[in-house]
Amino acid sequence: MERGVDAVEKKRMALALMLTALLTLSGCLFRPPDDLYRQPEKSPGYEQLNAAIRAARTGLETEFGTRVEDVTIMAGDNTASIQLQDLDGDGLRESAVTFFRVPGIEKPIKIYIFTQIGEEYVPTGVVEGEGSAVYAIAYAQINGEGRKELAVNWQINSGAYQLGVYTLDEVELPGEDMNGEEALAAVRAMTRADLMGSERLLTRCSVASDGSSGCRLLDMDQDTRIEILVTRMDAVGPSQVELYSWEDGAIASLGVTELSAGINAINRIRTNYLAGGYSQPALYVTSTLVEGGRVIDVVSYLNGELTNVSMGPEGVSRDLIQGYTEINPTDINQDGVAEIPSPFQLPSYGESVSSNFWLIDWAQYDQRGNRNPVLTTYHNVSDGWYLIIPESWRSQISISRNDQVTGRREVVFSHWLGEEREPEPFLSIYRMSSSRTADLEEDGWVILREEENITYSARFHDDGWNCGLDEMDLLERFNTIKRSWYNE
Repeated sequence: MERGVDAVEKKRMALALMLTALLTLSGCLFRPPDDLYRQPEKSPGYEQLNAAIRAARTGLETEFGTRVEDVTIMAGDNTASIQLQDLDGDGLRESAVTFFRVPGIEKPIKIYIFTQIGEEYVPTGVVEGEGSAVYAIAYAQINGEGRKELAVNWQINSGAYQLGVYTLDEVELPGEDMNGEEALAAVRAMTRADLMGSERLLTRCSVASDGSSGCRLLDMDQDTRIEILVTRMDAVGPSQVELYSWEDGAIASLGVTELSAGINAINRIRTNYLAGGYSQPALYVTSTLVEGGRVIDVVSYLNGELTNVSMGPEGVSRDLIQGYTEINPTDINQDGVAEIPSPFQLPSYGESVSSNFWLIDWAQYDQRGNRNPVLTTYHNVSDGWYLIIPESWRSQISISRNDQVTGRREVVFSHWLGEEREPEPFLSIYRMSSSRTADLEEDGWVILREEENITYSARFHDDGWNCGLDEMDLLERFNTIKRSWYNE
C-alpha cells in the first residue's frame, strides 16, 4: 500500500514540476493567436538600411529617367546583393555595399556604400564603372591607411574584363567632432559627385574557364600591405602576370612576369604558398596549350622581383601535363603548401582495354625557386580515392580494373614482369556498398574507409608479390579525394 501512495505522490510532483516549467517559459505558448504567425523580427537597422537603398534607387531613377536594375555578382567570395563590410578596419561591419545598374549611360554600374550614423544608414561612398556586370569584388587595405579599397573586376562584355581599384579616402566625410544629428545632416547634403571614390587603377584582367578571377589581393612582399596580382591571357603576345603596389601616393607596377608561351586558355587560378619557413605567397595558374596538354605556372615575388619560378629554358613551365589532365595542384601531404602533379603512364600487358593507368609524382617549389619531389600517388578520380605509392613500387607495378561484379568496383595492383609475361596481382582495392561490410570482415579483408553508403576495402592476393606493405600501411596510405580539391 505504501508503494502505491509513493507512486501517486511521485506523479503529482512530476505534474507540478511540468506546470511550473510551462508557467516560467517566455510566454510564447500563451500569446494571442495572431502573435504566433508574425514574421521573425528583423535585425536592428534592417528597415533603415532598406529605406536608404530604396531612396538611392529612387534618386538614380529620377536623375536618369529610367528604371534602375539590380546587379548580380558572378564569382568570388563576395556575391551577395547587399554585402556587410568592415571598411574602416575596426572589427565591426559598419558598412553595407549594394549594386545598381542604370541602362543606357556611360558608366551604368553604381556601387553604393552605406554607413550607419546613429539610427540611420546614409550613403558614404560611390564607385562607378563601365560594363554589363560585376564579375567579382574584393575589399583590402592597399594604401595602408583610411578605408579599405575596392577592387572590382568589371565584365565589359563576354570574354572581356577590366580590373578597377578605387579608394574612398578622398571622400570628405563629417569629422568626429560633430554630434549624430550634425553628421547626418552633413552627409545628407553631399551629392553623388561628392561621394565618388577615386579610381587608382584600371587595367585588363582575365578570367579562368572554371570561373576564377584573374585578380588576387595578397601581401606578396610581406610588408603588411596588400598588393594586387593581375593575370592576363593574350592570344597574340605573351600571357602575363603583373604585380601592383601602393607607392608614393599611387598604385604602381612592381613587376611583370610571363606565363608559358603558347597558352590558348586559362583553366584555373589559385593562390597558395611556397615551401619554406616564411609562408611566401604564390599564384598557381593552370592553362591549356595550343598543341594540347596543360601547363602549370607558379608565380611568386622573390628577391624583390616577380618571378615565374616554374619557367623552363624554352619559355614553357617545367610542369607540363600530357595525356592525363584530371588533376590539379593540391596540398596532397597537408603541409599547407600546394604540390604540383606530374603524371606518368604505367605499362600494360596484352590488348587490355583498361590500360590507361597513371601514377602521379607530386613536387613543390620552395622560396629559392627549387622544385622538390614530395611523394607519388595513384589517383582513382572516378571512384573518389587515392593511394600513396611506395618508392619501391616504381617500375615494378601495373594497374587494371575489374568491374564485373555488380555494385563492386575493383582496382588490381599487379607485379610487372615485363611485356612478355602476364603481371601477377598482389593487391586489390574495392569501392562497394556499405551493406556488404560484414561479409568483408568475415573474409579477412581490411576496411580502409566508410563514408555514408560507401565502403572502401582491400585485400592482399595469396602468393602475391611481397610489396612491403601490411594492412596498417594501407590504412595510413589510403585517402579519399576531397571534393574541394576540384571546386575550391
